[in-house]
Amino acid sequence: MKRIIILTILIIPILIFAEEYTLDGLINIGLNSSYSIKQENVSNLNAQSNLRSSWIGLLPSTSISAGRSKNYDTNLDWIESASFKLSKTISLNEPSYYNVRTSILNKRNADLSLENRKKIIAYTVFLKYLSVLESQKNLDIQKENLILQQKINIQVQVQFETGDKSALELQQSKISLIDYDIAVNEATNNLRKLRKSLFSYLNIDDKGFDLSTPNMELTIENAEFKTNYDLQQKENSLITSKILLFQQKMNFLPSISMSYSLNHNDPNDIYNFGNYDRTSNTLSLSASYNIFNLLQTREQYLQFKRNHKLLEMDLEITKENNAIDLQILLADLETIKQSQKLHADKLELAENNLQMAQEYYKHGMISLLDLDRSKIEFQNSKVSNMSKEFELLRKQEEINLFLSNKILGKW
Repeated sequence: MKRIIILTILIIPILIFAEEYTLDGLINIGLNSSYSIKQENVSNLNAQSNLRSSWIGLLPSTSISAGRSKNYDTNLDWIESASFKLSKTISLNEPSYYNVRTSILNKRNADLSLENRKKIIAYTVFLKYLSVLESQKNLDIQKENLILQQKINIQVQVQFETGDKSALELQQSKISLIDYDIAVNEATNNLRKLRKSLFSYLNIDDKGFDLSTPNMELTIENAEFKTNYDLQQKENSLITSKILLFQQKMNFLPSISMSYSLNHNDPNDIYNFGNYDRTSNTLSLSASYNIFNLLQTREQYLQFKRNHKLLEMDLEITKENNAIDLQILLADLETIKQSQKLHADKLELAENNLQMAQEYYKHGMISLLDLDRSKIEFQNSKVSNMSKEFELLRKQEEINLFLSNKILGKW
């Protein structure tokens, strides 16, 4: 019920105010309805619970007891008794100390995992949203192209009947018309599948509203790899391994422990808490060494040491690979930027060419057929330019995800 209320609160502003879907709104819905986010939240709460348990493990053992007894053989009265016992044992290789340190690191990793999952959800919704938006615009352009090709086909048919066009040109025109008809059908089906994929991922019904075009700018010019969530988790895991390795090393030393216990038992007046008679107030120190356990301890230590070395190697390899991967991503970004600029130049030329064709047609210098072909060329240039713009935005957010930066500057 709570989930339904949250989703309703998020969806209502989208439906009432604009009757269109927004990227921010759908990302928020994705973050609130994602099953993987719920899993990460549970894991995070469990890590927090384990951390609290480890701190509680440092507390001394305390017990309180009360009783009432009667011995029928001696025929004495009922005897009431109560006791209070406080004890704490501290050893040289105290497990509770290591539990606290490793639990702190596990909680940090759980926090990083949760934040990283949120970024992945936001990035995934962003990709699906752009795909739908691009497909919708592509469909609109393909429909315009089909209309233009239908006009061209009619013109070629008329010119064929007057003898100005050959049968081959007429056949080519019909083939082009079928191609554009196929393009519209495929674009329609592709849009349908992409919308279904988006709203299925969000686990909400598609109301059929249009997707608003988000205002996004290219912000990444250059970047240097320092760290990301994945690397931070590996570093925390390495520290945990180092702590556990040290704990194993301490097992070679004698087991030395110190304990203190306070035990109170007052059979005379169990309610007189202000006048305790300490029957046991003990501080003890002990040492022991299991000689025959030494070989087993050595084998366990060597296993931990080998695993620790592997984690060190993995961390160094990850650092090197991350630096290389970032350079590849930045190179891809630069290549896409250059291609996008060329497509923008091509679009500008196609637009100028269309304007010239319109002037020529107005003065009777070219046919309507040539004008419509210029329009189709302009439309196709718009598709290519739009595709590169979206590709550029995708690559930017891919880099942000890789660097664990905010997705779209927000998530």
